[in-house]
Amino acid sequence: MRKVLGILALVLGVAALCWFGAKHHAKRIEQTVADGANGAVAASVHGLKTSVAGRDIEVSGLADSNAERKRILETLDIVQGRRVVRDKMKVLESVVPYTFSAVKTDKGVTVSGHVPTEAARAGIAVILDRDASSLKLASGAPGGWTMVAQDGLSALAKLNKGKLTMSDKSLTLSGEATTPRRGGGAGRTQGRAARYMVDTSLTYLDDGKPAAFELVYSASDGASASGKLPAGLTTHEIASALGLDWVSGEPTNSVSGDSGPSLGIMKKLGSWLPEFETLKLAFGGDNDFGLTGSASPGADVELLETGLSKDLGDTVAVSVEAAADLPPDGTSRKNVATGETEVMTAGYWLPQMDFVASRDQCSDKANALLSKRDVNFVTGSARLDARSLQVINAMTALVMKCVQSGDLRVEVGGHTDSQGDSDFNMDLSQKRADAVADALKKRGIPADAITAAGYGDTEPLADNDTEEGRAANRRVTLAFTQ
Repeated sequence: MRKVLGILALVLGVAALCWFGAKHHAKRIEQTVADGANGAVAASVHGLKTSVAGRDIEVSGLADSNAERKRILETLDIVQGRRVVRDKMKVLESVVPYTFSAVKTDKGVTVSGHVPTEAARAGIAVILDRDASSLKLASGAPGGWTMVAQDGLSALAKLNKGKLTMSDKSLTLSGEATTPRRGGGAGRTQGRAARYMVDTSLTYLDDGKPAAFELVYSASDGASASGKLPAGLTTHEIASALGLDWVSGEPTNSVSGDSGPSLGIMKKLGSWLPEFETLKLAFGGDNDFGLTGSASPGADVELLETGLSKDLGDTVAVSVEAAADLPPDGTSRKNVATGETEVMTAGYWLPQMDFVASRDQCSDKANALLSKRDVNFVTGSARLDARSLQVINAMTALVMKCVQSGDLRVEVGGHTDSQGDSDFNMDLSQKRADAVADALKKRGIPADAITAAGYGDTEPLADNDTEEGRAANRRVTLAFTQ
């Protein structure tokens, strides 16, 4: 009995060992098959999946093409230890031509067409900052498609508006950029897509060059602007700064730059326009201004250049010359800066005077004129200052009307304030009266119809204890007699 039981125990032990060995061997084979199956699909485009039961393999998911499906099956067939391969794969649709497009408007970027992988879709969504679910997953994309598409979208994003189109290995980018530099992404797209046929067609709001313009002024014809103005500067603003009704021309505008310096110079320049026949203000960028002009006949060119240079500042190089090629006497024009109708007389532009000349009328007209326009001199001298031309011309026109039509004579009186030596003031006032009388004679007033007298500080109009009073006392007067 004991012998039988021993034999039975031995048999059971051997059976258990055999069962354990078979079980362990099966698991080792299953793991080997699983490892082989996973290796076979590791490089699949869309991440195919495998499952292993015993020695049987099932492969599922999306194959990029029939070629990939065939290659996967062939690889699975040679997996060591496999018994059956079950094919549950679906093949992705292949399209020809492979197309993709993106359109940018002021509302954003919209895309349509195809995308080769979900990873490519995710990359496009990052660039768009929105989902790209409208793109259809399809195979057939040429090599490098994802890189080219993403680079093209980055270029499109830099445009104000535009369209990106891809068809197989052709890429077209069109639209509007602010500057060539801003639209430079198109060039980088072409560089990366060396094997793609790339066509870019861009327009620019700005050529990328700095602002540079010219302002040309004529007393007869007005002002015009050309070139490229700083950002925001308009011909309307230029006209307002110069004190003109309008400025012609169709200059472009830079997308950058400060219009402040240009406007500041023009505001100062506006008060000088009546002294000039022509002016040209050129701006070359970096606050580099140049001003050239021809002075109206009779202007003191030296003082005009000095005064204008001081007023406009160091950023403006000023050059002034005397007017040339004057029209014949009797020529009429309307001065754009003053609004007055002027007639060329003895080589000077004199404003027209339309009134009945009598002693009272002439005196009233003279007082009104000199209350609005001062005759000024260089300090301590009898030299007419740079801005006295217009009042001298107006005085000449008035005196000529009174002398010719009213048969009157005129005395030019010079007056000073009470500061300084009385004898010096008397002498200075006489010299100043003589200077004005000489200027009127040069413009056609008969010498026998005009005299000059200096009164020094003997006929003050106001209190000499205040600057305002002293300024009022420094004056030129016109007194008419029969």
